[in-house]
Amino acid sequence: MHAKSLVFIFAGLLCCLSLATPVAQAQQPGACTKDMFTGTYVFHEKGSSAVFAGSPQPAPPFWNGMLAPFATVGEVTMKANGVGEGFYWIRVGSINGGADPIPVETTITEFNADCTGKFSYSLTLPGHTDPTLVTERFILLENGSEFRTIPTDIVNGVPYLTWIGEGHRISRAGEPPHNCGPQTAAGSYVVSVENMVQFSASAPIFSDVLLLRYDVSKSGDYEGTLYEKLGPAGNIVLPASGTIKVNPDCSLESTLNITILNKPATISSRGVAFDQGKRFYAIVVSSGGVKFSLIEGKRIYALPDATSESLDK
Repeated sequence: MHAKSLVFIFAGLLCCLSLATPVAQAQQPGACTKDMFTGTYVFHEKGSSAVFAGSPQPAPPFWNGMLAPFATVGEVTMKANGVGEGFYWIRVGSINGGADPIPVETTITEFNADCTGKFSYSLTLPGHTDPTLVTERFILLENGSEFRTIPTDIVNGVPYLTWIGEGHRISRAGEPPHNCGPQTAAGSYVVSVENMVQFSASAPIFSDVLLLRYDVSKSGDYEGTLYEKLGPAGNIVLPASGTIKVNPDCSLESTLNITILNKPATISSRGVAFDQGKRFYAIVVSSGGVKFSLIEGKRIYALPDATSESLDK
């Protein structure tokens, strides 16, 4: 190869490396900034509260037994000033936060260059009049496109609660946070449910898991099959039907219709769709025997006219 050609190739490589350097530096440890934690996120939290022999008594009033499962599902928009606004649904043991989303405001109180920090928020738990102040430690992943959290302080709440939180960004700051509607959920889904069930006040509480496979039409109606392991009973297979409605803000409303021991039942849930309907988180808001339920759905096939472009960034 001619010497002059080698010079041009070498110079071109140096130019490419110099252009790539700022990007590489931005991904190095210790280079995180608060504006990385901006945009609109969907999140869920899953954990429990347990008191056994030797722990402080009495147990909180929402317990029936020594273990109270805990879950939330919601959405929050974080701004460059470190303040976030959003909404969520909650289940704590037998306490049900209801079908209406609960507003929440979050403030970042600590941010470190290693992408860790803390944020705080206040909320009023169902059945309580005084607000609860919660502080969580967070770790940012993938340049702020995801986060994980654990609680550090719970003031005027249930100090025994523990959980892991997980969030996914669906839009960056300054971009439209939502692009949802009735078409968002059209397609075929696999849905997993972690649950605890008690059929009456005197009955035992059983752990419960479900897998559902169903097809959602353009109108939001669906039909499919439910597979379940409930306490000692396995190999439960039931036909299932229901509806899914996705709102413009990407919140969703869902029902599940099943017949158990010749008794028809309808279970309602609320949650948030993201990645243009490829995934969703939801939580059961019906009253009754369900004590806890965290629902995760993943679309395996979209109808031809349903958008499937990813919004995760």
